[in-house]
Amino acid sequence: MPLTLLILTLALSSAIALDNGLGLIPPMGWNTWCTLGKCGRDYCDAKEVMSVADAMAENGMRDLGWKYINLDDCWADHRDSNGNIVADPKRFPDGIAEVVKYVKSKRFKFGLYTDAGEYTCSTGGRHYKIPGSYGHYEQDAQTYATWGVEYVKMDWCNTKINGTQLDPKVQYAQMSKALNATGKPIFFNSCEWGVESPWEWMSMYANSWRSGPDHADDWKSTAAIIEHNAGLSKYAGPGGWNDPDFLMTGGQGCLLDENKRCPGMTDVEYKTEFVMWCILAAPLLVATDVRNLTDIQKQALFNDELIAVNQDKMGHQGDRIGNFNCSSKMGDCQIWAKNLTGNATALALYNAGDETHNITFDFALLPGWKSKSIHFRDLWEKKDVGDFQHSFTAENVASHGVAVYKLTVASK
Repeated sequence: MPLTLLILTLALSSAIALDNGLGLIPPMGWNTWCTLGKCGRDYCDAKEVMSVADAMAENGMRDLGWKYINLDDCWADHRDSNGNIVADPKRFPDGIAEVVKYVKSKRFKFGLYTDAGEYTCSTGGRHYKIPGSYGHYEQDAQTYATWGVEYVKMDWCNTKINGTQLDPKVQYAQMSKALNATGKPIFFNSCEWGVESPWEWMSMYANSWRSGPDHADDWKSTAAIIEHNAGLSKYAGPGGWNDPDFLMTGGQGCLLDENKRCPGMTDVEYKTEFVMWCILAAPLLVATDVRNLTDIQKQALFNDELIAVNQDKMGHQGDRIGNFNCSSKMGDCQIWAKNLTGNATALALYNAGDETHNITFDFALLPGWKSKSIHFRDLWEKKDVGDFQHSFTAENVASHGVAVYKLTVASK
């Protein structure tokens, strides 16, 4: 897609959007999903959550924009005699409100998980099912608001009620209305896994929507998600974002499975994951342990120049503008671009193939720039590369790797 068309479609996107004043830039934060190798077990407790808040405040993540501390399907337990949702008393002995209070004292925002159906997706290691929000949307929304929750994710499990399948367009609209009725600023994330093409309609109800299936800590999953999000840029913008799912930067989600490599991806692949999520203007919610940072976590999660690309206030989601063959594999060399404020562009030269390649970017892909001298700054290395005309070649881009740059018209 030529960049002029990309910009036009982005400008026209989200014409009908949820008007709650939230999500003007993609959210950034942490989620409990895979911390401590318990990926898929949905474990969390008050001590863990507060320790993560402590770590993110002390290690500098919060000040870089990582502001949300979100609990996934791990915290709820049952409903009381009045139908109020109650947190697991063993994991949260003082309740959720006290954890929210602590997290906010560290200058974070707090998020919770629920489900549109009768039960949530996971038992979280318990021997019984966890209640979803079906039949309690207004009641749960008010409870969350009373606790001080500022982010709600609603999943889509167990949505067949008495033999009848619920309609996501109805259920997400109802929860959206319930959250707005609280009068509190609550970011709303929908998670129906892209089944009903939510990018086409969910912006009326939610601030972000899962565009596809769960992201696993392996390259096959990451590559599929990148490919799936090509062409979706016209549906995203300030107030409403395509959500490719959590960042798995650094791994750890596979510690319980001796048959899997751990971490699940290489550092090259984690770099590509983070770069492409930034180009996609995706929510940046890391789901691995940030209390004991690995080198790749430090390189990615603390890269302020890439974070600036993701958080750029113009609110453009990047898209693929070039897709060609460097070998016998179809589309193994790709060029992605994201328009930025200040007449700048973020450019990712992505090698989806299984061999190292040189990837050449022809300036003709950026209309109006073909005859200009363009300045390249390497955003991963944080250093200027130089001024170029007509084309630029990134040499020796590793298999599954990416080279990423900020482009501006060179000064005379």
